[in-house]
Amino acid sequence: MKSVYFLLEIGCPSIATKIKPGQFIMLKVSVNHDPILRRPFSVYKSYSVRHPEKKKRGHLLILYKKVGKGTRKMTELKKGEKVDIIGPLGNGFTLPVLSSSTDIILVGGGVGIVSLYPLAEELPAGKLFVFIGAKTREDILCVADFRKWTSNIFIATEDGSHGFKGTVIDLFLSKKEKFKDGESHYMYSCGPVEMLKGLTKKVKLKRMICQASLETRMACGFGACWGCLVKTKDPHTPYQRVCKEGPVFNLEDIVWE
Repeated sequence: MKSVYFLLEIGCPSIATKIKPGQFIMLKVSVNHDPILRRPFSVYKSYSVRHPEKKKRGHLLILYKKVGKGTRKMTELKKGEKVDIIGPLGNGFTLPVLSSSTDIILVGGGVGIVSLYPLAEELPAGKLFVFIGAKTREDILCVADFRKWTSNIFIATEDGSHGFKGTVIDLFLSKKEKFKDGESHYMYSCGPVEMLKGLTKKVKLKRMICQASLETRMACGFGACWGCLVKTKDPHTPYQRVCKEGPVFNLEDIVWE
């Protein structure tokens, strides 16, 4: 089966040295005006100026799925070509305040797991549990890299072709005995809207400090167009911009409609 997932490596020290887990970039995927809008992408890996491999220093890796005209044009880029990017953008994840009993849970659906990998690099491996879900085994991403940080990796596919048969939320609920009641745990998540809705409805978030990175279409990436609004429980600013106030929000603060 031909892969629809690709890695794009970009040399950009000004972003690679500054970007934080959960932030994103806006990439112009064509030199002309077709498509006219930039595309938002999470950064899979960023290599600082101290990276041992000199050729990697200041580089970014974008792991993406070819789904339309813009991403198809990205697959046609050749080594040495220039690209136009803006970043880092948005507010990323807040790192946890850890105690001896705190567990950290990552829940990713589809390509959403990509934005969680930079976070894993910042977390203590012994406390890390990773739940990865997708439609089929061909859509399961990043497992080998997560294994560098933890052996607590659990995989679900909706068709049962790999690991647990069902959604990643069903998988998490089947393993909930691993996480003691009465203790606070940190959960970080990213994936389709329906997955995040399901987490809100099915998981007892009162025992979780849960941050979610929202996936949405964006026009500008820095809050000028107000085209990526999400409804929240904040009485002062009930509608917030995913690109500016997000993309990371406390999951309990989102109003799903």
